[in-house]
Amino acid sequence: MLRSPSAVLLATLALAPLAHAGVTWTVGSDAGYDFYNIHTAVSDTRVQNGDSIRIFSGGYLGFDSGEKALRFEPGNSPGIVDVFGNMFLRQNSSINFEIGGYNSGLSSGAPDFDQFIVTGNVNLVGNLEITLYNGFAPNLGDSWAIVQAGGTINYTGVTSFPTLSGGLSWNIAVVPGSGEFGGSGSSLVVSVVPTPGAAALVGLAGLIGSRRRQL
Repeated sequence: MLRSPSAVLLATLALAPLAHAGVTWTVGSDAGYDFYNIHTAVSDTRVQNGDSIRIFSGGYLGFDSGEKALRFEPGNSPGIVDVFGNMFLRQNSSINFEIGGYNSGLSSGAPDFDQFIVTGNVNLVGNLEITLYNGFAPNLGDSWAIVQAGGTINYTGVTSFPTLSGGLSWNIAVVPGSGEFGGSGSSLVVSVVPTPGAAALVGLAGLIGSRRRQL
């Protein structure tokens, strides 16, 4: 099931002023993080352009990257971020997705790649970065649903991919259906295709269906 958001997410920790030089801030639902919710982290005056915000796995009430130029890093290498509401990545910000294997972690075990599971609609205008994690080397036909939404996904941003060898390239597309939300949902899927990337997504329907969990 989706992790339920806690009332503690609506609070924020009091921090001492920090010397500023591209600070990485943390957001999590347990003690020891800089902030308890995404909105407070983004709007805090100490968070400045060029900073990074690491969002640890858990449930959060909405996601709006705000007007600052920020870099978001989901999970703790990798992780699953549940967003209860809508998600909006504005043009001046980016999200880094780490991919280090095939297990989504939605049914069992730790996830091998970063994911956002969003109950509402998703609007991705900013930059998406794909990073290969822990020496992982993708193969032809591999695919990952890095964002699943109960509503629609609008993707008009730019994606930065790592270089692949052996005549392989990347493809990213919004497809109907979601393992988490069924046929009424949608998914943003990254896949490995032959260069120049004209091939269709391989095995996408099987991937989404096999990784569905109970709501």
